[in-house]
Amino acid sequence: MTRLAERCGLSRLVAKKVKLTGAANGAGAAADAKVTSIVVGMAAGADGIDDLDILRHGAMPAVQ
Repeated sequence: MTRLAERCGLSRLVAKKVKLTGAANGAGAAADAKVTSIVVGMAAGADGIDDLDILRHGAMPAVQ
């Protein structure tokens, strides 16, 4: 699924069109990677943001 998103240019499109500013904690950084992760997670069966908790930085030990 990630390969399909890459082939469709999702990251490039998001990097070009989405600009998040004003977040003091870096929440607006790497919007292209974040959107791609969300789209791929949803394609893999995530029904909502709660299903994507595994993608959070602090959840890496849960993946191993």
